[in-house]
Amino acid sequence: MTPFRRPLARCHLRSSWPLVLATLVASCQAQPLAGDALAAETSLLQRITAEVGEARCTATADCRTLAIGSKACGGPASWMAWSAATSDVDQLQVWAQALAQRQRLRAETEGMMSSCSVVPDPGARCDAGRCVPARTRASR
Repeated sequence: MTPFRRPLARCHLRSSWPLVLATLVASCQAQPLAGDALAAETSLLQRITAEVGEARCTATADCRTLAIGSKACGGPASWMAWSAATSDVDQLQVWAQALAQRQRLRAETEGMMSSCSVVPDPGARCDAGRCVPARTRASR
């Protein structure tokens, strides 16, 4: 045996340090990006919620639903009732599409999974001057 020979386990550990270090650096760099993505999603949802406001209505014809977000398997994560009488439909659609796209990208990037259950559009109705979901679990 030569004096310069090291045990195999020690050589393997030393040769893997660059890989471990690169992995740690990459994961540390990914954290702010994930936080930025969530912050952007939160900001979009806040804009949507502010635009919908109290969703005031005088008749059910004023009420609509908006698909919110995206599940990892596809389809919206939820639905929001809003009033066409008090909200800007074009702006809501732009923000809702941007939110869904961001959530799809984050799900793909992070390898997220969901139940793949379908979240059906509940429709909307005017109730006591506010747009609300027409169907809820309790009303089915």
